[in-house]
Amino acid sequence: MPIIVNKEEKVKEICNKAFDEFTENGIESFSLNQFINNNQISKGQFYHYFKTKDDLIFEVMSQKTLEMMDSLDEFLDSANSLMEKLYLFFSVYIDDSEETLRYRKLMFDTFHLYTHSNNPKVKEFNKVVYEWADAKLIELFVKESKHGSIPDSLLPLVKSISVTADGMYLRSLFVTDYDLKFELTHYLGCLEKTLLKEIYE
Repeated sequence: MPIIVNKEEKVKEICNKAFDEFTENGIESFSLNQFINNNQISKGQFYHYFKTKDDLIFEVMSQKTLEMMDSLDEFLDSANSLMEKLYLFFSVYIDDSEETLRYRKLMFDTFHLYTHSNNPKVKEFNKVVYEWADAKLIELFVKESKHGSIPDSLLPLVKSISVTADGMYLRSLFVTDYDLKFELTHYLGCLEKTLLKEIYE
């Protein structure tokens, strides 16, 4: 009787192993043939789940991103202040825990793959992530407002927070002495005071 393999579980298993490989040795030095051999996967089996090496990389990146989004929702519920929530929201740029550092390394190594990608799947995923980020940031500030809402005039400013954080991250890639953690934390602190003053008036 043939063994029935759950495709979703198998893809996740391969992605977890690939994540370890990517973050330990880097994507540039990643050998697909060696990875297949080391993990006792046949080429036929691998290509049943992934069309290309880039397809594997995207699947790993998207899975880890969704995992971080899910865990973030749980952490935000237990945070006590808006600043703590903002810190958690941007932990991917601020936090220095091992898991976050590994994810940040993957972000850095895959950055060039997604900046000019014409892959519809990649474009759609990026759109979904940024729409989620905008909605989540608005939700955080709405919860802090005594009116249960924020003025429409402030919505563009709230949405620009993640754009600014991404810009700071980009700068840190090009400028070696740019302290991303310090600069982003300082920016969030200033922003919190400014926006809270507006939404409490």
